[in-house]
Amino acid sequence: MTDRSSVGEARRIAMVAAQSLGFSESRRSDIGIVATEAANNIILHARSGEFLICPSQSKDGAYLDLLALDHGPGIHNIPRALEDGFSTVGTAGQGLGAIQRLSDDFSLYSLPDRGTVFWSRFRETASLDPRPYGAVSIPMKGESACGDAFLTLPSKSRSLYMVVDGLGHGQYAAEAAEEAVSTVRAYAEESVTEIITRTHDALKKTRGAAMTVVSVDHERQVLTCSGVGNISSSILGGTVSRNMVTQNGTLGAVLPHIHEYSYPVDDRSMLLMCSDGITSKYTVSNYPGLQSRHPQLITGVLYRDFSRHRDDATVLLAPLGGDRG
Repeated sequence: MTDRSSVGEARRIAMVAAQSLGFSESRRSDIGIVATEAANNIILHARSGEFLICPSQSKDGAYLDLLALDHGPGIHNIPRALEDGFSTVGTAGQGLGAIQRLSDDFSLYSLPDRGTVFWSRFRETASLDPRPYGAVSIPMKGESACGDAFLTLPSKSRSLYMVVDGLGHGQYAAEAAEEAVSTVRAYAEESVTEIITRTHDALKKTRGAAMTVVSVDHERQVLTCSGVGNISSSILGGTVSRNMVTQNGTLGAVLPHIHEYSYPVDDRSMLLMCSDGITSKYTVSNYPGLQSRHPQLITGVLYRDFSRHRDDATVLLAPLGGDRG
């Protein structure tokens, strides 16, 4: 987002995404309004930023996330800013109120002089209640295909999470990532070691990938992981972050002796996984109150502040306990 022409482009792409997910004409209109207002806020208040359009389709239905990210002056009084008629730049002051009213879910995070992140979600089915994980997966600038991918298979007893980074970027990297997702899904009931081995074999026909697979036993409160290549993963709990071990190698090319690592978790724990398009210096504890927010909002903040902007970038955040609002 660099000028007012970017606003129209953001609206157009958001509405195309909404149509591809099967949203009705009236909901597409709502999405267009929210995209316009959120994108305008970037130009008016921060002059530049990013607007992310994240469609999601599953067997339970579809939803669309819009994220507006900037490093502007921030919002000093959020409750006041959400009131209709309030404006600091001479507009009608209807933007934030309209975004909140039209969205099925809405939240924002802002710190003075550190910028603002808006998150807005639209559900194709009103009753759809997607699992409260957060995910941003964005291709490298100039590429239409993303060489990163992720998979979430949550359940009450055992949940499985995966992030993969196809070697390089572009279409061939995306093909490797897609093959990894298909393989992990097919062998999701196996151990993480077996999943890694199966994926290595499947990726021999591709350029290869880095990948980490995490299995969470919710009854025993134990997380087990295995990873090959530079996917960084950590367990967040309060102000403490514990990094998980990964091994050197490339699935499909060089497979080391595979190890599984187990870690204790509890209902307050969150799993954070990032491809190498996100700098390893990421942290959540430096953002007051952020960990209590919806995971999709948190991933937007982390992408904004720690993306390298020279590679595909993926952030996946999954609470390992109860639902989060």
